[in-house]
Amino acid sequence: MNDATDWDDDSSAEDEGDLLPWEDDEAATTTVDWTVETVVSQMRKGRIDLNPSFQRRDAWTRVAKSKYIESLVQRFPVPQIVLAEDAKNPGKFLVIDGKQRLLSLRQFCADLEDPRDVKWQGEKLRLAGLKENAKLNGLTYERMEEKFPADATRFENATIRAVLLRKWHSQDFLYTIFYRLNSGSLKLSAQELRQALVPGDFMEFIDSHSGSSPALRWLLRKPKPDRRMVDAELLLRFLAFNMGFHVYEGNLKNFLDDTAETLSKRWEEGGEQRVKEAAELMEASIFAAKEVFGDKACRKYTDGKFERSLNRALFDVQIHYLTDPSLREWQLQNPETTVAAFKALCASDPAFIDSVSSTTKTPRAVKKRFEAWGAKLSDISGLPHSYPTSVSGMSDDGS
Repeated sequence: MNDATDWDDDSSAEDEGDLLPWEDDEAATTTVDWTVETVVSQMRKGRIDLNPSFQRRDAWTRVAKSKYIESLVQRFPVPQIVLAEDAKNPGKFLVIDGKQRLLSLRQFCADLEDPRDVKWQGEKLRLAGLKENAKLNGLTYERMEEKFPADATRFENATIRAVLLRKWHSQDFLYTIFYRLNSGSLKLSAQELRQALVPGDFMEFIDSHSGSSPALRWLLRKPKPDRRMVDAELLLRFLAFNMGFHVYEGNLKNFLDDTAETLSKRWEEGGEQRVKEAAELMEASIFAAKEVFGDKACRKYTDGKFERSLNRALFDVQIHYLTDPSLREWQLQNPETTVAAFKALCASDPAFIDSVSSTTKTPRAVKKRFEAWGAKLSDISGLPHSYPTSVSGMSDDGS
């Protein structure tokens, strides 16, 4: 059973190419076999960081979770989990691989009598869709203990192998492991790992605000928070370009990491208000994009039609030029002209299309896409445009 799913669009996404090699980077690795009872106890005590907010990013269906529980009851082989010891809190672990499996256990074993489980009661798992052990369908953990104690005992004593990483020296090391663990399947978002590596109020805001954002839900065409945290990454991208604490230098992961760390440090020093104001500006700009482009907002136009998938590189550009009050108002007043100009740009400027397609993370590509659409808007509106500070700080050749 695999935690991975595909992304809607791979343009301008984070990947292993963003990581810096470090030949001396290694970790002390140990392997332990824990029973289910031990794993649940570690989560309940807070030693494995599985915050209830993960419930908003729940990727598995109830049937998928139930089948994992069934596999443990039946003593079928199950994948190992990979945990990294929190350098700031020895004895506590971050989840690198296996979040959905751990989440399934946490929800199934939530104890009605234990105050530490109170936040998990609303997500308590009732088994469904089982075939090997169909008699367990419809049961909670407590009912399984009551009706089928032998099955409950086998479940509690089932073994889960855990790989524990200690004394790791860089976040890139953990990202590398994260990507390699998922290299045989479709990619996961690095944003999920970033949430654990840069803890604090700022990242909590990124998670909660993006997950409840009406604008991002509309843009992503999803009724719930995105299970792969695309919404959280989009919010962080917007803040990184809009607030401009760092000049973009071609490494997207570092650009987002540095922004997250900077805003985490400044959260208590006026940063919170600035971030919230910027997030509201993003909301207004996305809804303006909805008025101008309709459901084609932030979608690439090629071969005479708009693509279905969200293009994150276009998100950066189109939403930026809707944060400017004058340009936003002009586009809202002239939506047909704006859309026609965008189509014309896509049809006449191959370099622009290249800048929002493959290998779009280079400084040259980033500057090109901001430059091209900004110039086109100025040409049709007669209004000036300006780049984000993170882009205007680049050299003239985009290097």
